[in-house]
Amino acid sequence: MPTKRMLHELKRLLLDTASGGSRQLTEVESDLVQTNILLGEAIEKLGASFVDLHQAVVTQQQAVELVMGAGTGITDDDIEQLKVIQVKIDSHVNAAVTGLQFQDMTSQLLERIVRRVIGLRDALGVLSANSFEIMPDAVQPAEDLENLLKNTVEAMEQRFAELESGIWKTVRQTRMESGDVELF
Repeated sequence: MPTKRMLHELKRLLLDTASGGSRQLTEVESDLVQTNILLGEAIEKLGASFVDLHQAVVTQQQAVELVMGAGTGITDDDIEQLKVIQVKIDSHVNAAVTGLQFQDMTSQLLERIVRRVIGLRDALGVLSANSFEIMPDAVQPAEDLENLLKNTVEAMEQRFAELESGIWKTVRQTRMESGDVELF
């Protein structure tokens, strides 16, 4: 038969684990959400910058074409070379914008992490709730304590199984110009 001291220590362990872990996971969740917001804002600004850069290059190209059309001695080879350069500039800008689309994949990863943190916090809630079943001031038979611990472990295993089945293993990006990308 467990002693009062043993029951008290077990209860303290369960409560400390649950409350401390839950507190930390809440902080991690908050940090991840904030990171996702900041990343989204940064990517949005970068995307706008690249679009502006592209528009400036197009405007510059139009000005060059006007000069070329004025007949100031520019050869056909010069014109062709400028067109090739313009195609390269377009290609580079498109590649940069495509690279920025990785923000979507990053966002999916962060969302998955947040779901995992919430699931872990819920599992720790099982520890907290079950710790109240332990009454250090009352003598509990070892069988009752064993059943409580068994039920706690089973409940946690179930929570973790639900958590694992609810989280995607793959992060996908299917709208990139360069093709599908899959992580994990």
